[in-house]
Amino acid sequence: MPELPDLVYIENNLRSALNSKRITDIKIKEPIVFRILVSKGFESLIDARFENVYRHGPFLGFKFDNGSEMVIHPMLAGRFKLGSETARSGRGLCFSIHMEDGLALHYADDKKMGKVYLIEAGDYANIPRYTQQGVDILSEKFTLQTFHGLIQGQRKQIRVFLMDQTILSAIGNAYADEILFHARIHPKTFCYQLTQDEVTQLFRSIHEVIYSGIAEVEKARQPIEIKVRDHMKVRNRKDTPCPCCGTTIRRAGVLGYDAYFCPSCQPTSRKQFIDW
Repeated sequence: MPELPDLVYIENNLRSALNSKRITDIKIKEPIVFRILVSKGFESLIDARFENVYRHGPFLGFKFDNGSEMVIHPMLAGRFKLGSETARSGRGLCFSIHMEDGLALHYADDKKMGKVYLIEAGDYANIPRYTQQGVDILSEKFTLQTFHGLIQGQRKQIRVFLMDQTILSAIGNAYADEILFHARIHPKTFCYQLTQDEVTQLFRSIHEVIYSGIAEVEKARQPIEIKVRDHMKVRNRKDTPCPCCGTTIRRAGVLGYDAYFCPSCQPTSRKQFIDW
């Protein structure tokens, strides 16, 4: 799935490419991903112009000059692609928006898990989880003091806490692993087991890993449908040597998700079922 650094890159590229473009046609291939929350369907966007592209947590929003918005939650497998009208859009295509200059925006989702909402501008109430997003970790509101307040009294495992979008908006699987590796914290550690110094280090790791990820994705200059993961140190690197100490990277289950970690750099704080 596109995670925060990916979405920042996609947002910037789409805003630049789509600004003021007039829509000439919309071709829908997979209606199952759509949630139409306006009286008219997607045909109401024909002749409308893109006014803005924005990100809200894991959602990507598109504002139009006719008073409508399209909000997309890509979830597990959603991806965006820019190309000409005649270019191949790839597998899993759900819809294409065609513009007057021959440019087309394609949205694909092999698993059909993502959702595309068409709403009246600003009417987010019926979009699940949209209004329940926690503090944006790229915003000025995400301060050390705020972070200490959010984690205080939490009984969750730390990786579960990091990925709770009602608290922090929004850290995904890959960057949760990278943040905990950077902070040298085992993913199954409970929040209440962390010292004040460890919480402070975790806050700094969130900033450093996410902003570094944004820079790496930008530097790679890949098409927006490509996930850039070459800079990852532990994610999906099971059975390879840790880049810091050479210990074998391991994988463990945390609340139904795969977590990757170094058992030496991130020692467990409590007895585990498996002695890594």
